[in-house]
Amino acid sequence: MPSGVQPHLFSPTAALFLKAKDRTLKKRTAMKKYQCPSCPYIYDPAVGDPDNGIPAGTPFEQLPDDWVCPLCGEEKSAFVAIEE
Repeated sequence: MPSGVQPHLFSPTAALFLKAKDRTLKKRTAMKKYQCPSCPYIYDPAVGDPDNGIPAGTPFEQLPDDWVCPLCGEEKSAFVAIEE
């Protein structure tokens, strides 16, 4: 072992902590859903808006600026991020 290297730098407990931290980070960075304030429509990036040419996997932030709610026509700028 090279000098200066600690032999038990990653214990089993540390490994579990890092896995839990990784899961938390993935949840925080998952694509958020957005709710239309004028109707019950929720934009879900996992689904997209295929009827209007928006493929699944498209984050809300990458929708065109002129995209509107497919149910009521509300502007993109009015949508609100929701927590799940």
